Amino acid sequence: MELFKQSELIVDTKQFHLSTTSSSGEVLNGDAKSYIRYNIPDGLVKDESIVYIHFSIPYAVIPNSNYIINSTNNTLVILRNSITSTYTFPEGNYNANLFINRFNTIVPNTFTLTLDQTNNVFSLSHATDNFSVLGTSTIDYILGFSGTVNSVSLNITFPRSCNFLPLPRVNIRCSKLANSIMTNSSSTGTSDIILSVPNNAKLNGQIIYNNTSNMKTLFKLDNLNTFDVRLTDDLDNLIDFNGLSSFFVFQFDIYRRSYEKPLAFQNLANLANNSNYNYFFNNQ
Repeated sequence: MELFKQSELIVDTKQFHLSTTSSSGEVLNGDAKSYIRYNIPDGLVKDESIVYIHFSIPYAVIPNSNYIINSTNNTLVILRNSITSTYTFPEGNYNANLFINRFNTIVPNTFTLTLDQTNNVFSLSHATDNFSVLGTSTIDYILGFSGTVNSVSLNITFPRSCNFLPLPRVNIRCSKLANSIMTNSSSTGTSDIILSVPNNAKLNGQIIYNNTSNMKTLFKLDNLNTFDVRLTDDLDNLIDFNGLSSFFVFQFDIYRRSYEKPLAFQNLANLANNSNYNYFFNNQ
């Protein structure tokens, strides 16, 4: 294997300025705008002059427009008197008090939801029957529980604080470019994350990422022309950005062998003439 010092290589940089708009690629999940396919013919092709390629994301802008309660976490499943009932909450941004108000319009009024404001913990009670809140509910971490919870004396006090915080981070995923960032938090066991962006923006603001650490990974394919990008939460659920687009830059630093520049034709002619002269002179 031929080895090269980095100082001996020529570096070319190629940037793809991408977005989740329909003019940039094929949006595969409509107004959610978190699953897009890009088709860039001959976008990146390795040849024998290339030693290696580094991939990075120098910049990204992501809207913080997804709802705290959304299609992935909006169902409450209750078992009472051998009957299972599922209650679905409208998507939107809630705090505890707004959630209680909406709860009272969806769940039968024989149930009462209250908040211990000191500990930020919900309690749910029923007027006449014991009941269970099932682990198949998707609103579990919003209400503050995990798995099936059974009432005692007609009441459940959920063991955890309720959670109406925004999504803590956005994962940008691309199977063709991922090879360094691993996570155990995905329910599917995938490891296709190429960037995990902390959410430091206000609701309806913008998450802005700058690669200040100059983080790069090794590009291992021979070419890149068609690739899918997904923006998800930690459980690999596609995020619904409600019609707003994200923008990001994919950068490839291409390290090539530095070949000696061939002589100009006139110099080659002069060299040939000198060689002929020297041959003639030395053989007299």
